[in-house]
Amino acid sequence: MFADMRIVHIFPFLILLFLFLGASWPSENVSSREIIQQMLDSIKLIKTERCDVKATERVNNSLHFAESRIKINFYPKKIYFNSPYKGIDILWVEGTNKGNALVHSRTLPFINLDLDPYGSIMRKDQHHTIFELGTPYIGSVIANTIVKAPKDFDKHFKYAGIIKWNNKDCYQIIIDYPEYKYIEYTVTKGETVTSISKKLNTSDFKIRYKNDLSSYFGTIKEGKKLQIPIPYSNKVIVYIDKKTLIPIKIMVYDEEGIFEEYEFYNVRINTSFAADEFTKGFKGYGF
Repeated sequence: MFADMRIVHIFPFLILLFLFLGASWPSENVSSREIIQQMLDSIKLIKTERCDVKATERVNNSLHFAESRIKINFYPKKIYFNSPYKGIDILWVEGTNKGNALVHSRTLPFINLDLDPYGSIMRKDQHHTIFELGTPYIGSVIANTIVKAPKDFDKHFKYAGIIKWNNKDCYQIIIDYPEYKYIEYTVTKGETVTSISKKLNTSDFKIRYKNDLSSYFGTIKEGKKLQIPIPYSNKVIVYIDKKTLIPIKIMVYDEEGIFEEYEFYNVRINTSFAADEFTKGFKGYGF
């Protein structure tokens, strides 16, 4: 039902990344290091984001397509999500509603639901939670990948030239991990699929799918053996807007082919929000 919730931040890793990537800026002969450095630098400055998202995700061997509109204030965290075709509105504001999201669906026009963003209803058939909405999530995965194997940057990251997409000139970066594989992982006390995926910088959804845990969102029994994909995927193609240095398209592949793809349109960074824009009474919302 919430098939385009995605798309946190990577700030704990940025200092380390900048030291690794160096302080130089792109020259005429731009490199993948320089492009990634500038992308991470641009992401670091994001305080608010508005955009439209087209999402493709593989679920149970079929591709699901969805579109959404999102608004995010990152400090403090406030999220508004709308699926115009499905008539779904979601509102989440840090420190309110006992941590639950307020959800409205036109199929239940007179009822608003308080739902756990990590619970089974909002996570059903979803690759990501609402906390991974927005372009910074792309940066977080890339940043963690670099931090885990900094010496292999040039082996895995390649600059593939300028490509025109959505009338924008974009740097095309290809991230290739032919050593991608599943490893056996032994669950420790108190761990969940979500905590394991964050710990190992991999896909929460793929862990569930591979280990028949698609509908289970609680603590996993200590000692249980899980098959975990390492790293996140075997190939990623990222389009980075040459003007804004923000990722605006990402295609993620695994051993079965396309796993997920996200396209970002009408991206507006660091624009101000109205005082009541993250309240259910804001004009145009369905609550």
